[in-house]
Amino acid sequence: MRRDRPVFASGDQMKGTIEEMEANFKGCISYYGRYEFDGENGVIIHHVEGSLFPNWEQTSQRRFFELSDNRLKLRTSPILWGGGGEVVAILLFDRL
Repeated sequence: MRRDRPVFASGDQMKGTIEEMEANFKGCISYYGRYEFDGENGVIIHHVEGSLFPNWEQTSQRRFFELSDNRLKLRTSPILWGGGGEVVAILLFDRL
């Protein structure tokens, strides 16, 4: 999720302006479901049951991982984003 997402002026997410909703939708991705750990190939496979992006539902999303000290790094393969360009998304988790 992007850190610079705007707050909703009304205080009600169901009554946000088109601009507030667009900025927040474009600034966040979320999903849930089971996952598999494949340590031999350095991959975690997320079996998506529900997602803010419904196209991912009932799919499997592969994420490459690196584990070092107290940090877990998940990385996607290059994916199409925005105006047709490719990006690699990286998510970092630090153990506190």
